Amino acid sequence: MSADGSEYGRYFEQLQKVNLTVRLGDTGSFDGTAAITSLKGSLAWLELFGAEQPPPNTLSEGAEVSVSVWTGGALCRCDGRVETLRDDRQFAIRLVGRVRELQRREYFRLDVSIPFSYELLAGVSPEEAQERWLHERMDSWRSPAMVQEGSSWRVVDWNGRDIPSARANLSGGGMRFRVSEDVASGTLMLVSLFLPHPQPRVICVLAEALRCAEITLTLQAGTHYSLSMRFITISDKDREAVISYLFSEQRRELMSKSDRFQIGGRR
Repeated sequence: MSADGSEYGRYFEQLQKVNLTVRLGDTGSFDGTAAITSLKGSLAWLELFGAEQPPPNTLSEGAEVSVSVWTGGALCRCDGRVETLRDDRQFAIRLVGRVRELQRREYFRLDVSIPFSYELLAGVSPEEAQERWLHERMDSWRSPAMVQEGSSWRVVDWNGRDIPSARANLSGGGMRFRVSEDVASGTLMLVSLFLPHPQPRVICVLAEALRCAEITLTLQAGTHYSLSMRFITISDKDREAVISYLFSEQRRELMSKSDRFQIGGRR
């Protein structure tokens, strides 16, 4: 049994950093990062990090909460409810139900629509590619300007150009998306992913093409290919940001489906 005498203490502990999603009623949800300042049984006090904060007066007692943390390569997640509010940054949640160990990080994949760009590095040596990646990462400290367009996002004026959203199958270890050219296996490329976190950020990755197959059934004009790649150089912090985004998106989609089901059931 854990030091705090609870089953939850096997997964969570004081001063631990956790990912957090809070349902904000009709205004959507808040995704952020918090520290556990106290854990006694099923009651955990949390304090939000940095500039991450829900809109004023949107956090309320009884709000649904999900907290998650990485342990041993698996994502451990537990649901709960806000029990006590100290202010918009400090509040207590009551954990409920069992802690679920979800899929391992490398294999969890999700279809998403996000802004991203890539550059093929054909004929570039691995050493030169690493240098290019390091140079690109130096520019990633800037928070990109992102505007919402319906359910998608657009990056505005990033190095002189706008970057719209596109569909991709994304994981912490790679991605797959549609391209208009045949890319040879083993080709290196620089990929920039723009994640619409509460504080938007850009993730710079050095990737390697695994396979590129022609798409034969499509309504779009021209020849198109499905390009699969793996991330060969990505920082641990950036990988965690990608995975956190994926699980936040999965939870948002599940909440949206639940809302539609409830509305449909009341007709």
